[in-house]
Amino acid sequence: MRHYYLWMNHLRQMSISEKTKLLMHFGSPKAVFDEMDRETCDALVETSALKKKAADEILASRYDGWFEEYEKSLSDKGIRYVTPEDDAFPGRLKDVYDCPLTLFYIGDISILKAETCIAVIGARRPTGYGNAVAESFSEALSENGAVIISGMAAGIDARAHMGAFNAGGKTAAVLGSGVNFCYPRDNFPIYEKLIAGGVIVSEYGPEVSPIGINFPARNRIISGLSDAVLVVEARTRSGTLITADAALEQGRSIYAVPGRIGDPLSEGTNRLIRSGATCVTGPEDILNDLRVGSPVRMKYKNDNSGLSEFEKKIIGNMSVMPKFIDDIIRESRESVTGVISALSSMKERGLVAEPMPGFYQIALAYENKL
Repeated sequence: MRHYYLWMNHLRQMSISEKTKLLMHFGSPKAVFDEMDRETCDALVETSALKKKAADEILASRYDGWFEEYEKSLSDKGIRYVTPEDDAFPGRLKDVYDCPLTLFYIGDISILKAETCIAVIGARRPTGYGNAVAESFSEALSENGAVIISGMAAGIDARAHMGAFNAGGKTAAVLGSGVNFCYPRDNFPIYEKLIAGGVIVSEYGPEVSPIGINFPARNRIISGLSDAVLVVEARTRSGTLITADAALEQGRSIYAVPGRIGDPLSEGTNRLIRSGATCVTGPEDILNDLRVGSPVRMKYKNDNSGLSEFEKKIIGNMSVMPKFIDDIIRESRESVTGVISALSSMKERGLVAEPMPGFYQIALAYENKL
């Protein structure tokens, strides 16, 4: 039966919703393959139940050698797949409307059966603060056993994966293309780490390149694989909020990091909070809400005991929001060389971060407080 799921998933002239309706009508993908002859296709086209291009594609692919040819092309690229018939198929996805008929993957798909999976998503061009929040939250969540799910996009997605890597945890990326495409190319180091220690999944075969129309559809899989979705930064009109809407329809918990009033990148998260999403100010808010048992307590790592008086003065003029070095120098009223030297030293010790050249912020990090 799994071969027929693979065949039906391959049909590009139908949306997943149209495939689901066809599947419900015939009862199984094998029945679709066996019964969709020319006469049946013409009848469905005539009643507008099937598009002419879709009917032509179905008929052109109904030949005996199709399965062997396609599976060989997957094997040649090192790509494997699972269908809803397989035990390895992520259970969370089976209850999702328009469940993908096939998941292609590279890596260890078993991590998607973990007890806790949390999606961390947000803007592709976030602020330095948003980057720090996404990475530090993901690191803390991963340290507490959660698998981090995201989309390997630039910005928040990339930082979410990096946070999981920092913790030595597991993370999964859901792509809007075949898993053999690394998009964007700048994320190739993340792509390689995902293959080595996580998993990359997609409902699209290796012949599908990353095009815009695919990404809204893949967002339902990001939320569907997760118990909860954390939104860090988002504009009011964005793919991030499409994922949040999908999560709401799927009955997933939605968490949002509050942002500054008037900041376009905070409008989406603040709107989610007004609409009922849970406002979170630390990773323990999510863990304690999802889990039953001993509460998780965390504290912000801010140990200034090892700082010199000069360094305390410098860091006292900083916050978790990036600040330009000229402003730090002016507000501290210290020499340029002294401030630069102090910032460099604190950066090496993980107390200060430089999210972009010339801008510095207090590094966000959390630790368990048992």
